[in-house]
Amino acid sequence: LVHELNRLGVLADLSHVSDATAAQALAIAHANGAPVLWSHSSARAVHSVSRNVPDALLKQLGAPEKYHTGRDGKGRNRTDGVVMVNFAPFFVAPDGEATLERVADHVEHIGKVAGKEHVGLGSDFDGIGSVPEGLEDVSKYPALIAELHARGWSHRELAGLAGGNLLRVFEGAERAAHVMQRAGARPAMEIYGKRPDLPVYREDL
Repeated sequence: LVHELNRLGVLADLSHVSDATAAQALAIAHANGAPVLWSHSSARAVHSVSRNVPDALLKQLGAPEKYHTGRDGKGRNRTDGVVMVNFAPFFVAPDGEATLERVADHVEHIGKVAGKEHVGLGSDFDGIGSVPEGLEDVSKYPALIAELHARGWSHRELAGLAGGNLLRVFEGAERAAHVMQRAGARPAMEIYGKRPDLPVYREDL
């Protein structure tokens, strides 16, 4: 599935998968020169929730040369990608403690471990029932940007956080697809054997 997503230029969203699945997806994407995405996840080291991303996976993100997938100076395999921080209070902090500052802590941690080129804002405003204090809606984004600027983030880094990093990853997905298709990568047609409801034949519709 991940190979086919890479071939088509579709980002593999890892926000709802296990750590083991995410690691496998990273390995496949790396082999194909494609980036990955966590569309609404935060940092597990800041708040221990299974849907947040552990440092072991954050350390696999990176792009040593012009954001192309490759190896960093320490010899570890790195794959381009971005973690879009989730604002859902359950992901951010213990009950009653979710604030704009705690969200900034998640952004900072991901920036320190993976690199500031690999963090974005996912919010999940369209899917959460409560919000952090100080981040009630998108009108509060400038306050978050100001908080990070006060912590030393540059204008360029903040521009990446606010959208530039995600746009780079979209471009990387399209680039990888182009390379794979030109190399003759074939469509993946396998049927997932653990889904008894597949395939669905026309006469069954």
